[in-house]
Amino acid sequence: MIVLNRKKRIIELLPIGKAKGALNSRRKPLFQGYIRLTRTAKGLRIKRFIIKKGKKEKPTAPAEAIKLLRKQLIFLPKKDDEIEEFLASLNIKNRYARVCNHCLLEGYVTIITKGFKYHNQWICKQCADEVIKREIKYNGMDKKTFKNFKRLLQRTQDLEKLLKVFEPRFDPLREPSLTLFDKTISSKDEKNPISVDELQIPKNFKSILKMHGNRQLLPVQKLAIEEGLLKGEDLLIVSATASGKTLIGELAGIPKALNGKRFLFLTPLVALANQKYHEFKSKYSKMGLKTAIKVGMNRVKARGELVIPDTDIKGADIIVGTYEGIDFILRSDKSNILKELGVVVIDEIHTLDDEERGSRLNGMISRLKKIFPEAQIIALSATIDNP
Repeated sequence: MIVLNRKKRIIELLPIGKAKGALNSRRKPLFQGYIRLTRTAKGLRIKRFIIKKGKKEKPTAPAEAIKLLRKQLIFLPKKDDEIEEFLASLNIKNRYARVCNHCLLEGYVTIITKGFKYHNQWICKQCADEVIKREIKYNGMDKKTFKNFKRLLQRTQDLEKLLKVFEPRFDPLREPSLTLFDKTISSKDEKNPISVDELQIPKNFKSILKMHGNRQLLPVQKLAIEEGLLKGEDLLIVSATASGKTLIGELAGIPKALNGKRFLFLTPLVALANQKYHEFKSKYSKMGLKTAIKVGMNRVKARGELVIPDTDIKGADIIVGTYEGIDFILRSDKSNILKELGVVVIDEIHTLDDEERGSRLNGMISRLKKIFPEAQIIALSATIDNP
């Protein structure tokens, strides 16, 4: 196969091998040929033919170019009257093929059956991916977002539309085809929500919940109750941010804490641990529950005050910790200070997919299950694709 590509007055001659397997496959031409045509009394003829291999250019007899053209299938990226007139004068037929313009600029040839429009030109899937990666890097975005953009590209088949996401004035509400992740269908059950008063939990806990505006359960909380949250069932809760996942953990953990068991809340970040520590301490100290925090080997400041050191964890009913902080306790053979563990809530469980921290989190969960087999484990996430 040979692709003849117009570059102003020069015609590129690009031999790319056999036709089998050529579609949608990036190929490096065996060499690059450059043809310059001239019009004579007998019609269009080759004035000059140069073969380039690597950095070396070799002037070659025009007859050699004609031999190549007669032996191969000839493809044109688009209609070109001059090239077609020249080929017809030699009784050589040509065909048309959609060719990736970006590949041509990089010295490759990709004949595409399906491609994407970019600046009014067709480009192949591989080049489209490279354009997206370049935009992600330029905008300082996480490389992991490439998977999402790639999925959007396959769905929309419109690269130029997809790239609007990177524009400063992009409005996500006006482009639901690019930004809509999921839909929640309202069910009849939501018309009959569960009241906090109906739950089988201590009265003083109900009072605290209502004091903080929790009088009825949200849909995900109701579903968790129906799936055995208050009966000790291990659960994986996948729901959108701000949908009430943390309270699900509290509904399981606080009653256990009031009955002499311990409630452990785990999060990946120190800042989140500090936030939950202050929240739980303010909320549940009125019930006589003691809250502690463990974020690492040393004492750290939680907004100006020293957090409870390791020795005080022994007397805590609620323990808020980072993955690393609690894992250090387990690895140091000090798990006895977590005795009577009743409920473990693992926030941001999708961290298991993280290349750096995932394996360590997985190991910590395995150790917790082995040391405290009776403890109820509740995992929370807003971003798990396939639970």
